[in-house]
Amino acid sequence: MERPVIETRRYPDRVLSDRHGYHQLLLGLDGALELESGGRLMHVTRGMLAPVASGDVHHYLAPGNNSVLVLDLPEAWCEVLAFEGLLQGPPRCLPEALVSRAQRLGGTGESLGRWLELALADGGRRALPPRLKLLELLPAVRADLAHPWRVADMAGRCHLAEAVFARQFRALTGLSPHEWLVQQRLARARELLRVGNASLTEVAQACGFADSAHFSRSFRRRHGVSPSAWRRLEAAGGASERGQDSTSRVAT
Repeated sequence: MERPVIETRRYPDRVLSDRHGYHQLLLGLDGALELESGGRLMHVTRGMLAPVASGDVHHYLAPGNNSVLVLDLPEAWCEVLAFEGLLQGPPRCLPEALVSRAQRLGGTGESLGRWLELALADGGRRALPPRLKLLELLPAVRADLAHPWRVADMAGRCHLAEAVFARQFRALTGLSPHEWLVQQRLARARELLRVGNASLTEVAQACGFADSAHFSRSFRRRHGVSPSAWRRLEAAGGASERGQDSTSRVAT
């Protein structure tokens, strides 16, 4: 790499690892990214500028919708312009004015260099501790919703006390662990009701509900109708859409 690359990227909800022969700075714009690099764990939210040094193996994942401004910086370019200071120490929290300016950066090294000078001059604030283990848990739970998940078990997987886990979970997702789990189970139930002919008992078991009665109560509380009624409404809506598509094709 001879020139810097400026690109807005979105990261997936699964752990990935990478290593490259250039420096990298990640500036959080929206959502959150959990990053581990050089033995440091970093929680990258809006305004957090996180460094990844050339050659460092790093791991990352994100809990949902996110947007990160990624600056890929050649080693020689950073050395000549003396920007190594941005790649040392913990991530820093930049003021909103610098974040907004970064979103308007052009593709020239000159404009990027001026912005990096400002970022380097701004001391920033130390980042909050990350929640990488917690983010690893979310896709694991979604992949096995039939499991009888308990808050204590989930906290144990994250090596956190139950009360601390519950606070961090709500901060990350906006919901309590129980509320989030019910939300995920009902989402999976809707998928099964929509595409298959499984009985309510089979759907309940596949989604981790105690029985069909428990499933029906939770479903009605969330959607205002029973699972059976919801399935009929979905089937009627699908048939109506198919009829419209067929008519449109004939008319064409």
